[in-house]
Amino acid sequence: MAFCSHLLCAFCCCLLLSSCAVTQPAADQTPPAPVTAAAEDQVDLSCAYFYFLWGTHAEFHEQYAEALEAYEKALICDQEATYIKEKIPLLLLKMGELAKAADWLAQAIEDHPGSNTYRLLLASLYIQQGNIEKALLLYNQVLAREPDNEGVHLRLALLYSHLERYQQAEDIFRKLLANDVDSYFTHLSYARLLKQMEKFQDAAKEYEKALSLNWSKELAFEIGFFYVDQGMYRDALRVYTTITDEDPLDERAALSRIQTLLDLEQNAEALEALYNARLYSENPAHIDLIVAKVLLRQNEAGEAKKVLSKIIRAEDNSEARYLLALLAYQEKDYATSLSHLGHIKSSSEELEEAVYLQTRIYQTLGNIDEAIKLLQLHTAAEADGSPLFYALLSSLYQAKGENDKAMTLMAGAINIYPDNHQLLFEYGLVLEKNGLYEQAIGIMEKVLVLQPDHAEALNYIGYTWADRNIHLQKALEYILRANTLKPDNGFIIDSLGWVYFRLGDFQKAVRELERSLKLIGDDPHIYDHLGDVYRSLERLPEAREVYQKAYEMFKDEKSKAEIQQKIDALEN
Repeated sequence: MAFCSHLLCAFCCCLLLSSCAVTQPAADQTPPAPVTAAAEDQVDLSCAYFYFLWGTHAEFHEQYAEALEAYEKALICDQEATYIKEKIPLLLLKMGELAKAADWLAQAIEDHPGSNTYRLLLASLYIQQGNIEKALLLYNQVLAREPDNEGVHLRLALLYSHLERYQQAEDIFRKLLANDVDSYFTHLSYARLLKQMEKFQDAAKEYEKALSLNWSKELAFEIGFFYVDQGMYRDALRVYTTITDEDPLDERAALSRIQTLLDLEQNAEALEALYNARLYSENPAHIDLIVAKVLLRQNEAGEAKKVLSKIIRAEDNSEARYLLALLAYQEKDYATSLSHLGHIKSSSEELEEAVYLQTRIYQTLGNIDEAIKLLQLHTAAEADGSPLFYALLSSLYQAKGENDKAMTLMAGAINIYPDNHQLLFEYGLVLEKNGLYEQAIGIMEKVLVLQPDHAEALNYIGYTWADRNIHLQKALEYILRANTLKPDNGFIIDSLGWVYFRLGDFQKAVRELERSLKLIGDDPHIYDHLGDVYRSLERLPEAREVYQKAYEMFKDEKSKAEIQQKIDALEN
């Protein structure tokens, strides 16, 4: 059967090709009658259509080179066939020949300056290539010929939105709506522009108008998410409810509505909706987990435990296990907590939290060696490795005074995770504890390369410079940036007071250090710093008082001895 069809196709090809051929008269034959113009046109059209069909067949089977050759032959037969000309640039795009397609279309525009089709195709190509300005020029050329082309106006406005040329985009949308107040796509596009411009109330009006013109589930979801982002939970609830009214079995809409109820703290209604959703959910365990979390929000830990226990009886659910472990930990039932944590698989999303909680439990029980063994196991396994495990293990080594081990561990960790800024920061602190101050500063500077707004790294470098009494203006700049990022961080405020002291601005130093003490009243270093400032201002009784507090708080003998020397100096 396949053979017959191929034979038939070949026969048709021969027939069509013969119609395109020029017949030479034999010497002994009478020449044929001249071909009329109408007949000649018919021959050209047949030839063109044959190659066009050949090209479309090859294109369908993704034989693009063959298709291109066929389309080019079709154009030889009929040089003015627009339907063929429009095929070639699109085919070149499929072949990834963007430059050739652009050249072809540019030439076509030059040959046919009155055709906007080629301009629109070339504009689309320029957009794909990121040549937005060239696309804008072409769209404006189209509008010069077709000023009422709404589609092109919309494309132009969307491009202006993309370029953040908001006013030009907004002007176009307003003109379009003045001409057609019920244009769904214009209202929707305008709403998205207003959202970009952070004109949220106006965006909401345009969204609602678009929804009233053409209600759809996906648009309702978009508007619901928009309202949630803006904290407009009642409006979000109204929109999500329209989806659940339209399709009561849409679980995504039901859960979105339930989350909004929780945002509104309507927990009882949220629970009722959850129990209803469970009846048709494809994943009832997931619904039960949400129920348990809602019960925990309502401080109904006992009921939540019942739900979670039911889940793990039905299946080995890691999230339910972790929540039960957390509840047991809060109740100081450490054995039960460790039992649940031990069932959490290394492939689960809860692994990091589980290992962290296990570490805390071992520390609480005073079993540091067991915690170290646990973390060594996880850092050795590449499959379930995590930067957190290295940081935790490092802190345990340091707690045991094994700073060399901590430093070696962290040096290896940053080789594995070179772009993890928090791990680098922890490594910098370990280097400092080992007395490698310059290397620590170098690591902190790497942290700032990865994350310029890392407040703690900014504070570390600024404070270190201030403590050494070097680069004071730069130190002030770093600490002020850190303070802007975390204005209520007492340690950063202490650094700010200390750099002002080094700069000789004692009044600002007193203000910041006293503010720091209100936030952190149990750090002896802050009392020590404030004592130095009081002494510089000759407020000697106050200096002695804060020095005494620092002396009582310090645990190491070296720091105590240094404070005692300052107290003795005041008394003398």
